[in-house]
Amino acid sequence: MKRGILALAFAATMPAMAQNNSEATVLTIDNKAISVGEFERLYTKNNTNATFDSLSLSEYMQLFIDYKLKVTEAEQLGMDTTAEFQREFDEYRAQLEKPYFTDPSVDDSLAHESYEHLQWIVRASHILVNCKPDASAADSLRAYKRIEDIYNRALKGEDFAKLARTKSDDPSVSRNNGDLGFFTAFSMIYEFEKMAYSTKVGDVSPIFRTRFGYHILKVTDRRPNPGQVNAAHLMIRVDQKADEATKKAAADKIKMISDSLAAGADWGKMVSRYSEDAGTRNRQGNLQWFAAGEMVPEFEEATFSLKNIGDISKPVLTSYGWHIIKLLGKDPVAPYDALEDQIKKQLSRDVRSQMAQKAVIERLKKAYKFTEDRAAFNEFVSTVDTSVWSGAWNADKAKGLDKTIFSIADTVKFTQRDYAELLSHRGPMNKKIPVEIMLKNDYENLVEKSIMDFERKQLTRKYPEFGYLRTEYHDGILLFALMDKMVWTKASTDSAGLEQFHKANKQNYMWDERFEIASCSYDGDAITNADKKNVDTKIIAALKAGTKKGDYENQVRTSMAKLGIKPDSIGMGGNAGKYNIVDGKWCDIDGIRIDKDSWGKTKSKVMNHEGRSYVFYLVRKLSPMPKELDECRGAAIADYQNKLEADWIELLHKKHSVKINEPVFKSLIKK
Repeated sequence: MKRGILALAFAATMPAMAQNNSEATVLTIDNKAISVGEFERLYTKNNTNATFDSLSLSEYMQLFIDYKLKVTEAEQLGMDTTAEFQREFDEYRAQLEKPYFTDPSVDDSLAHESYEHLQWIVRASHILVNCKPDASAADSLRAYKRIEDIYNRALKGEDFAKLARTKSDDPSVSRNNGDLGFFTAFSMIYEFEKMAYSTKVGDVSPIFRTRFGYHILKVTDRRPNPGQVNAAHLMIRVDQKADEATKKAAADKIKMISDSLAAGADWGKMVSRYSEDAGTRNRQGNLQWFAAGEMVPEFEEATFSLKNIGDISKPVLTSYGWHIIKLLGKDPVAPYDALEDQIKKQLSRDVRSQMAQKAVIERLKKAYKFTEDRAAFNEFVSTVDTSVWSGAWNADKAKGLDKTIFSIADTVKFTQRDYAELLSHRGPMNKKIPVEIMLKNDYENLVEKSIMDFERKQLTRKYPEFGYLRTEYHDGILLFALMDKMVWTKASTDSAGLEQFHKANKQNYMWDERFEIASCSYDGDAITNADKKNVDTKIIAALKAGTKKGDYENQVRTSMAKLGIKPDSIGMGGNAGKYNIVDGKWCDIDGIRIDKDSWGKTKSKVMNHEGRSYVFYLVRKLSPMPKELDECRGAAIADYQNKLEADWIELLHKKHSVKINEPVFKSLIKK
């Protein structure tokens, strides 16, 4: 929009250039043209409330030239051909391309569908007949006939749990009779979730297929989603294979505990005394937060049935044993706006992400007039045998076949010969998939990849913003690598050069007037008021003596020992340092302000601060002086980097040809 407005503004004064000003060349470096669009975009991006006056544009043009000179140098050094550059740039480009290969309307629709599912929890039982995605047509048909027979029996009213127990290939059926308990969105694979939410309570779903095989399910309950719950439990373990006497003893014990809790017994004490869940016993049985589908069905059923915080359930039997459950908290499902980002992140990791991409591919097929000849594909398939499994299939087996299998935009044509060459160069397969299934899947993937590759080549032309961002990433990676090599690393590792630079520029790294001050602090409450003045006087004398020997701490400790005071008994600590004068008025010593003119003849001060007593002694006043390199290394390195960069840019200007297209550049100026 901004570029369009600018074009209209220029139209009155520059009619000859207004037609396509963004593509006009504003700068040439070594015969490489740089467009107005690229310059203008970076100018507005790097200048908040950018003004298009002559001075501002000219100043930025110089910075822009320096930037482009560095990129040009990096390219001439071949830095854009290294494996490291290609890896990093490909990662950035892949991220840039993502939005162009997904349909936002599909994403939004799926996100709202997922949120609608999140409003409910569904309980379902299911029956599975295994069938791999790459199963042959014959195997798929056998599996379908099995599930069809089970489905018809379920429709006639046979007990679903019994059918599951005797017919389902799901290994969990041995412990749950096919009952999956309650679940909500994202708890199951998408195909299963969608079928569960589209089937009425009490009904058996149609047959459907997933990557695991063929399924039918029966929805047994549907409730508003309570969101997450926080619960605690007291558990008595019971092995399902235990004898009847053991089971009865456990049942009697849990009833006794339940009766005691109903009579007012303390929950925490009962858990600590009786619970056999070692992981939660020491935290009053707290299981933390969980949602539907995360616990065994019987446990969830009992927990979700509790209405009020603090409610305690009757004993509940699960495959792990007996439980008594206490509700500690509820966290209902948040509004859509609060969950939208989280839902879309989950969608991106789900099979649903492929649906948005497939929608884009179908749109691109229409846009680029994708055509395919299935007869030509099938003719090629007939030449491929099981030798392809070992990588021994040879293109000569398809000799003479050269029909076009598919084409894109009448420019990309994929022929039978192309497929033969591609297939003949593949190595052995890890898995012996039936040839017709392998080629069907392979062909679909090949079409999608070809469409996407073709679109990738059009992105810069179709979407100028993508082209600009791609260039920015490209140049930015190169610039960082070259600056690191020529400036940043060099400045910090070139010790001799840094020392020489510091020596030549010492006047830029000066200490202002400073005070050198010795100090000692102690717990004033540990000494009586009567003794405090004497202690402070002795400490001042010790600090003064320490200035001659350069050992303040020992002088103070010796002085205190003579007074019969152990330094550790009063938490004594000493220090000496050099302090700047702030605003020309005072020193800040660990948060204590001392006026620079308040020292008096004794050159000492006694102060209280945050419950401690402090004794300060002014050792000497220090005149302004240059900082040693170690005292200003960070600033010196930064300045040395600036010098290295300035010298380097000067060389780049001499090395490369730079030409500004003045008429085009002046057309950017708003009067």
